[in-house]
Amino acid sequence: MDFNGRVADAFSGPTSVAQTRSSLFSSFSKNRKCNSQSCARLYASVEDKNSVVEDIVVEEDDEETKLYKEEIRVLCKERNLPFEKIKNCRDLGATASSPIVTGRIFRTGRLGDATESDQKILLEGLGITTLVDLRSPTELRDDDALMADIFDGFTDLVWIENGRRRDGCLKELKSGVSPVEKSRKSRFKKGGDDDVVSAEDEMCNVGCDDPQTVPAERSLTKSGDRKERHFVSLMNEFKYVRGTVTKVRKRDIAKAIIKAPGAFLSKRIWNSLKEPFITEINSGGLIMLNDLLLRFGAPGIKYVLDLCAESDRHPVAFYCTAGKDRTGIITAIILSVCGAKLEDIVEDYSLSANVYAEMNDHKAMVGALSQRNLDAKTFLGAPPEVMADTLLAIKENYGSVEGYCDWIGFGPERREKLRKALMEE
Repeated sequence: MDFNGRVADAFSGPTSVAQTRSSLFSSFSKNRKCNSQSCARLYASVEDKNSVVEDIVVEEDDEETKLYKEEIRVLCKERNLPFEKIKNCRDLGATASSPIVTGRIFRTGRLGDATESDQKILLEGLGITTLVDLRSPTELRDDDALMADIFDGFTDLVWIENGRRRDGCLKELKSGVSPVEKSRKSRFKKGGDDDVVSAEDEMCNVGCDDPQTVPAERSLTKSGDRKERHFVSLMNEFKYVRGTVTKVRKRDIAKAIIKAPGAFLSKRIWNSLKEPFITEINSGGLIMLNDLLLRFGAPGIKYVLDLCAESDRHPVAFYCTAGKDRTGIITAIILSVCGAKLEDIVEDYSLSANVYAEMNDHKAMVGALSQRNLDAKTFLGAPPEVMADTLLAIKENYGSVEGYCDWIGFGPERREKLRKALMEE
């Protein structure tokens, strides 16, 4: 049986996630020309990830590891667009086995650092008309290039989550006004550090009852031929902390409650109780963050998919800080819905392995989280097992990627609309 057949079989039977993962990685390793001990290190279990990183660093002259790294380097050179400053930008139509028409939809890292040459490629060469910024309000606040020249001519809209009403709403910003402008200019202290106004508070306090907002679904169709930039904060630090509490051991939660009974009601108190949660995040790594993103970022993910399903919005480019994790999840869902093979989705994610080194910005390591006490070795890379395990977890938790789409409200009709928008000539 060929590689694709083995992967298909792995996802069709009533096997456990562990068995499925073993089958997938056996196939993935053979397909990537990487076997024996180096693959055992490269595709090791999450439980052994810290020692794995050390092994790879120590044995960096291993021939098979070098072969794998060189293959990734060559693929990056082939598929990443030739920008000077924009990192990790690829056409989803260029992914192996992707049926998406080239030039329709792109994944990328942040765009504010674009040079004049980069802007010409992005806006004139690719003709991008819709930008989707997936970053958190805190990241936007810290980005000095948020209102850079590359965004001139784009109408800015902020998507606002509306609780259990998954579609949310949109607020159009006046020209030149940043979505976090108020918190940039009016940060102040009332009585101490805990009272500092945060970007997330300012951006998220606007509700859908604001008279300046409109239902998101009503704004999916683009207004004429204008270019738009949509700010869609999928996750923020508080969401990660709330999600992590479901995974922290009960005794650690009890200690937190004893220390501060109001913790579950106060964001300020949460900030002083992060130790057990950061420990859990470091232990769970990128796979756990992806799981939290899929659950707590579901409304925003649905909105981004809805935008991408509108054919009059193309070409579309969506991005976070490095274009690796939040961007990687959106990419995986779109490629899967359109019929790309699982191993090729994993491969595309793996091409983001060196983006942080290229950015030379470790401050942006996990953009939606504060950087305090996070393990760089855990979060800087893009190991193939992260996306493989994420896809397997989706299968276990939701039945399939399409089952996940049903769960977030992106049903069969919307998925068919997305496929037509991206795949039909």
